[in-house]
Amino acid sequence: MIDSVKAILDELGYKINSEDTQLAKFFNENGYCVIPKSELITENINEYTKIIDLLLQKESWRGGWEGKEEYMKYKKDFQPGAYRLANLFNKHKLFLKLLYEKNILKVVYSILGDDIKIGALDMREPKKGTGLQDFHIDWIPKKSENEKTQNIVAFIFLDDANKSNGCMRVVPKTHQKTGWIEENLKDKSSHKDEIFLDVEKSSIVLMDANLWHSGTTNINGNRRRVLYLDIRRKNTPQLLNQRIYLDEITQKELTDIEKFLLGVGDNDIVFEDRVFTAGNVYRKQFKTNDFVKMY
Repeated sequence: MIDSVKAILDELGYKINSEDTQLAKFFNENGYCVIPKSELITENINEYTKIIDLLLQKESWRGGWEGKEEYMKYKKDFQPGAYRLANLFNKHKLFLKLLYEKNILKVVYSILGDDIKIGALDMREPKKGTGLQDFHIDWIPKKSENEKTQNIVAFIFLDDANKSNGCMRVVPKTHQKTGWIEENLKDKSSHKDEIFLDVEKSSIVLMDANLWHSGTTNINGNRRRVLYLDIRRKNTPQLLNQRIYLDEITQKELTDIEKFLLGVGDNDIVFEDRVFTAGNVYRKQFKTNDFVKMY
């Protein structure tokens, strides 16, 4: 019976080693860590990119709208300047393999323990000349510097990412800040302590969703496809409610491990929210339609 992440690690034969604990320690101190190479991604990267490109062609402007259907308009891109896909667990079995990614499971377990639930898998790729974002956070602000991490995002790179095609930039240690960025930073376009994360394809960046971060401009137009795996604590609504967005056939075919990690088992909490984002909280608090400037 699968009743914990520890049971999953034991079932899969994944053992926590010193490298995992060092990565978790770096994450806790800095708000992020880089896993240089994933064997699972390396072995399947051609298939992942092939499936993504087929989905981009099939869905066209409709890509990425799951969870935001009420705002969807005919031929309106979900995010101008970027190709987007959402609800990927429901679109091909190969994406479910990411639930078994050894490095993610071991390091996230070292950070959150058994309190883990996965709630979405999306894809974003900035077009040439676009992709620049203001610094932002992806989760509700912490109320104290000692508050534990609530939300981790795993950025899974299917292409090399660098300053030429729009890599991530982060401001280390800002995951410990309280309040929204606007309450700490007047100009969200840059920061004196920002660093750029140049990574190779098959790399994974784990990031506390409270860390100040942004995308940068894809200058040369080279492909930069990144999968976003959203991980939260079990008592928190998911980014995309998997009970709603995984169709009946997919849910019936899930393994016990997949059901546990996706929070769709018989003993899991049932949430009514179709989607739960920091943006919704921000817009309600500040009575605005804006959250993060995107190009």
